[in-house]
Amino acid sequence: MPNLIYHSKGGYDRAESPFDKAIRETTASKQVRIVCPYISPRYLKSVLGTTDDWQIVTDVEAWIGTFGGSTRDKIRELIATNREQIHDFPGVHAKVILSGESAVVGSANLTEKGVVGRTEMGVRFTDESKVDELNEWFARLWSESGPVDNDELDEFVEYSSSTPTTHTESSTSLSSDAPRVRATFAEDTKPTTEDVDADEEAHETLVNRVQQAPSQEYATEFFNLLNNLIAATGLTEDDARLVTSIAQDDRIAISINNRYVLGSFFSGEPTTGFIVGADNENVEGLIETADEHMAFNALSGEDTDETPHWVEFTGEPGRMVSQSFRRA
Repeated sequence: MPNLIYHSKGGYDRAESPFDKAIRETTASKQVRIVCPYISPRYLKSVLGTTDDWQIVTDVEAWIGTFGGSTRDKIRELIATNREQIHDFPGVHAKVILSGESAVVGSANLTEKGVVGRTEMGVRFTDESKVDELNEWFARLWSESGPVDNDELDEFVEYSSSTPTTHTESSTSLSSDAPRVRATFAEDTKPTTEDVDADEEAHETLVNRVQQAPSQEYATEFFNLLNNLIAATGLTEDDARLVTSIAQDDRIAISINNRYVLGSFFSGEPTTGFIVGADNENVEGLIETADEHMAFNALSGEDTDETPHWVEFTGEPGRMVSQSFRRA
């Protein structure tokens, strides 16, 4: 049976923290898995002890942004020297500590304040089926994410605000292949009959268009790119500047402010195209990696020297997603 974890009245008078106890009992294992956006390097070292087989999924931007001073430097060093054991998953907010036999799930961050100084709630599982399910969940997050590029990490730390905040503001950002959650409210998941009737023709056209993709994997990769693009712009689905078009019968095209930013084209060998800004420091190198290239015509009031480029890649859309390309 799961056990609830919370501070008793004794917690107001320096009693032993049940969170710290549950975490240490779980991490006293040969293999430890952690999902948490806010982690104190000192507390992490304390609970991991001599465990060498550990992995962390975290939101690196949030992690760095919430600390300042020497702690921020320690986090940067921890990430840089353990790249293969720490994956960046932007937007992750869960707090989970796992081993093969036990799991702690709750609201407490892996910090001294979170474990001994806040009113939190958690649950510890030892039931084999639940622990296995949580480990499978961790494995999926791990496979969907990756380590941070050290050069990007240094740049992010340099240009992000030195004032600790949970709302990180920086002139630069970290590249990540991790998907973004785009769920809906339960009450909105059942469209009315009128909605289905109104969209029936468009739905059929979209289905026919997606069927032109050479494989399901191709289509999935393309729509993952689209999801990530929309998340990066911060535009909402009803923003008039953002348009996904299937008007032409050989493509799915996404435009922002009347200019293509992403598209998949099915006439001949399928290709995926993407916009790249002319001011990108590596624009020439990115153009060289592409199979096709063109420069956009200038829009009204736009300097011809500042028009962006369009690059296309044949084969699977995932081919185009290198760290440097995604950043551009």
